[in-house]
Amino acid sequence: MLIGTPTDHFRELNGRERGLLKQLTQPDFIGVAQIREQIGACKARTIDAQGSFELRVENRTPARVFFRVPVELEAKDRDGVPIHVLLHVVDGVAREIEVYKDAPTPIATWPSCWDVVVSGQTKRRAA
Repeated sequence: MLIGTPTDHFRELNGRERGLLKQLTQPDFIGVAQIREQIGACKARTIDAQGSFELRVENRTPARVFFRVPVELEAKDRDGVPIHVLLHVVDGVAREIEVYKDAPTPIATWPSCWDVVVSGQTKRRAA
């Protein structure tokens, strides 16, 4: 199943994208307050068929994060293969949400429940 198609223009976030950003910024980690402010008014551009999207934020106040990927979501697809959603932060600014599966097959079922991995911490379950 095709999750999204690459586009050339930035647009308002769709419901799934807003939900992913909400889940990615629920846990507490260094810099999350600034990232929440950045994504409060942002646009998205789909960059691949799996549903990865580039972010264009209005508020560019840098977040003090220690890792390029400070947080990740992980869940299993219907076939049992893990799906990952990573928040990429470059120079303190949220830039991209990367979506990928640990197999070359397309994502069949979009998960409703994710494990959250904060860089440098242990994995926990998110709704």
